[in-house]
Amino acid sequence: MTNVLQDKSTGIWDRLYKDFEDGKPLGISYPTEALVICVSNLRKKGLDVHKYFEDNDSEHSIKTNFTGISLEIGFGSIANLKMMSEKGFICQGLEVSEEAVIRGEKQIENENIDNISLQHWSPLKIPFPDNSFDFIYGLQSVYYNLDFTAFIKEVQRVLTPGGQFLFSFFSNKHSYMDYIEEVDENIAKWSENHPNKRLRDAAFYQPKNKNELLELFSEFEDVRVFTTDSDQTPLFESWWYVQGTK
Repeated sequence: MTNVLQDKSTGIWDRLYKDFEDGKPLGISYPTEALVICVSNLRKKGLDVHKYFEDNDSEHSIKTNFTGISLEIGFGSIANLKMMSEKGFICQGLEVSEEAVIRGEKQIENENIDNISLQHWSPLKIPFPDNSFDFIYGLQSVYYNLDFTAFIKEVQRVLTPGGQFLFSFFSNKHSYMDYIEEVDENIAKWSENHPNKRLRDAAFYQPKNKNELLELFSEFEDVRVFTTDSDQTPLFESWWYVQGTK
């Protein structure tokens, strides 16, 4: 059943992107704030509140000029990839939608960006060797990998020792939680009354609470879960973010 649901969800996303405005970049045109904050503070990780502000004369440089290779899983638009590129990372992006890859590559060509590469991907195996990436992230996307335990093992495999990750999930307070149908334990799908008609029937992995997220990622180090809330749009958006280190 999981494979059938996975294939169906992949098809939904590809159709959704094909229906976007012709000839235009997909999705949001700005990077995710939680990712910007996370990456900008990579060199401040573990500092207490006082040492956090001891960055006189390095306020900008401490947040940029990174080295290493990053991977975005489910990029949709290339806004996050562009931000990571500007911070110094060599960037790889995986996406289940061929349409998203085509439009992203066109944007990369038009903007003459030379350190972002995109690849069409069919879950679940991440198509890179062991220990390939220094930073892996997937925002508003990775929960569409329905065999999530196997997905986490793949993330652990391709992260370098000491490599870090950041992933997001719907919190129980998100308005979208009013429009779900339970399919199996931790598997749900968007119902027929979901306000975004293009998402209806797409299946996703939904953790029950923050403690479950901590348990899922328990083989990593320095794992923490934090929440962001916003009522800026007609939806109440509430996200759980999990970050940690291999």
